[in-house]
Amino acid sequence: MACNGDGEPEQTIVISFTTPTVVPTATSTPTPDPTRTPTPTPTPNPDVCGVNPDPAPASLLQVQEPQPGENVRASFHLRGWGSTESFQQIGVGVAVINAGGDVVKVLDPVPAQPRAFRALPSGLENTDLSSPFAVDIQIPGLAGPTSFCLWVFLDTDPEGLPKGVLQVPVLVTP
Repeated sequence: MACNGDGEPEQTIVISFTTPTVVPTATSTPTPDPTRTPTPTPTPNPDVCGVNPDPAPASLLQVQEPQPGENVRASFHLRGWGSTESFQQIGVGVAVINAGGDVVKVLDPVPAQPRAFRALPSGLENTDLSSPFAVDIQIPGLAGPTSFCLWVFLDTDPEGLPKGVLQVPVLVTP
């Protein structure tokens, strides 16, 4: 208290406050869920194609779909371009080879498609005979993912052996 000059005590307001004491509280640490191991995505056997008997240069034959090493379903689409495939409308040959080197399927020659309004892929030789090709391939009866090698070729020799071969390893899943 203090005096205000006439002898009367002056009242002073005192504000007091207490700071709460921080008491640590026990917190539970969440237990992390066990990490699930992702199922590995199977990949094709890189050796499924073996030695190419007569490689086709990219200037003569290209496959756009599927890409080498791609996983595909038991029914898939194959497409690409050839620079000489429309010669006498022969098209390209297609064979499916298993990991043992056995021919699983041979498709009838895949005819050339019209070239109008389509862009030639980079690196393919541009000739009057350059044209695209496409075909659907089905491999039924698979028990699980299986590696295959797709052979796309321009011609065969007199003994029936493919010439100008492009090999594409794929993994086919049922």
